[in-house]
Amino acid sequence: MGQFSDDGRWWWDGRTWVATAQIVLPQLPITEFERSGRLARARADLANGRRAFWSWVVLLGGNIPGLMPVNRRGFREYRTWTIEQLALATDLLLGPGETMVAGEVSSYDYWDNWTRNLAVAVTAAHVIVFRIDHRDGQPRWIAMAARMTDVTMERVTVLFGLMYQALRVTGPTGRWDILGFQAHKFDPQPVIDAWRKGVGAVAGA
Repeated sequence: MGQFSDDGRWWWDGRTWVATAQIVLPQLPITEFERSGRLARARADLANGRRAFWSWVVLLGGNIPGLMPVNRRGFREYRTWTIEQLALATDLLLGPGETMVAGEVSSYDYWDNWTRNLAVAVTAAHVIVFRIDHRDGQPRWIAMAARMTDVTMERVTVLFGLMYQALRVTGPTGRWDILGFQAHKFDPQPVIDAWRKGVGAVAGA
């Protein structure tokens, strides 16, 4: 069973210590989301949204985050898929005894598309920030792994989150902003609540 060192910089894979920054997650098992065919439909929605983007550019003269069709179509489904993958990746790293209790994935506007680059998972004892492989959409690398008490989290918003919001995760090795739009069902509050509960449990132990 895997585990992280106290400082989060090393991971025990059952045989040897591996630098956290050098972890490359293998291909994860197929999720229920993929098995149901919903991923294929989400990819089709994304392609349709990209085509619709150019029509909106002509009408509105620019890309307005959260309002353009491309900022809405498909991502909610991708979010569901990625959160399922986060749970699998967390199990791979820490085993079934320390499962993910909350997670969220980034979504940010990229001209005629949106993309994902970061995701965060909270367990009973750790916070893990994953970097996502843009080639296949899977959480692939670890940007940060840290004990609950070594991390802070806050929600950052612009115009009450209508135009921009982020879950800001700060740990011993850096700071990461998990970006998202309300139109994508992005909701950092459950992650923040899980982190606070974990910190409180450690403090009360």
